[in-house]
Amino acid sequence: MKTISKINHTEDTLKMNQLALKATEKVFLKAIDTAENLQEITSKRLKSSFNFAAKQQDRFFNNLEKRKEMIWANLNKTLDFFSKN
Repeated sequence: MKTISKINHTEDTLKMNQLALKATEKVFLKAIDTAENLQEITSKRLKSSFNFAAKQQDRFFNNLEKRKEMIWANLNKTLDFFSKN
């Protein structure tokens, strides 16, 4: 049977402390890596979403401009028609 002594107890405690520190370090490094990967994915998705939104906004305002030109053209035709009569 192993005798429990202060030296054995101290050595065992130091070993357990080292194991706990290594395990904690692994967990934190994995968490940081995962967070970095998620941040990259989020950044890419946001960038593509902003590009899509910009394209949609351009299309929307281009359509508004076309409609405005069409309305002005029709209004001018109508005004010309009534001014001749």
